[in-house]
Amino acid sequence: MDFLHRGGVLITQHLERDYRAYYDFLHFMSNVGDPWNTFSVYFLHWFQLNQAVGTKMIWVAVTGDWFNLIFKWILFGHRPYWWIQESQIYPNHSSPRLDQFPTTRETGPGSPSGHAMGSSCVWYIMVTAVLSNTASQMDKSSVTLHRLTWSFLWSSFWLTQVGVCVSRVFIAIHFPHQVILAVLGGYSTLRFVCPASTCRCKRPTSLRAFFGSFLLSQ
Repeated sequence: MDFLHRGGVLITQHLERDYRAYYDFLHFMSNVGDPWNTFSVYFLHWFQLNQAVGTKMIWVAVTGDWFNLIFKWILFGHRPYWWIQESQIYPNHSSPRLDQFPTTRETGPGSPSGHAMGSSCVWYIMVTAVLSNTASQMDKSSVTLHRLTWSFLWSSFWLTQVGVCVSRVFIAIHFPHQVILAVLGGYSTLRFVCPASTCRCKRPTSLRAFFGSFLLSQ
């Protein structure tokens, strides 16, 4: 793990040194992935547009946030800014310097990233919902338009995920491997809640039964 941590610190230093001019943009991208926005922004708007999509989104977000807390409790990953303050692998007090931003003050386990994990779940739901809606209204003359829409939305999805992940590394809250693990964990959570290829979610009673059985087993 020290190898991953040292490599992650070098990447964070590179981002802080060469991309400091983009701090405002990266800070914005970090807010885009904030789990709080799922409940206060994304869910409220989507529930008004389509109750089925809104319900799907909230179940995925809640389950993903729950799994994220469980993973953090199990993995108990370090955070870059605080790790270099405590690590003993740097000889003669030669610890590298990382800048501290207002949001860098987050403490507690850092693996996997809650922002990256939640963002990958929620934005996947939004993209597939839009594509499903456009496909249902598509005729033979609009195949090209649908393909362009598909390319644009999935490109936007991945650019958003990369932006959220890079922003969390930039402000020294997460190591690179933690945000990558979070994206994979987000997709796995999505497949758990919405196992079908159409992303039709499990019934709420099934999820309640799962959480209830877990709590009773403790």
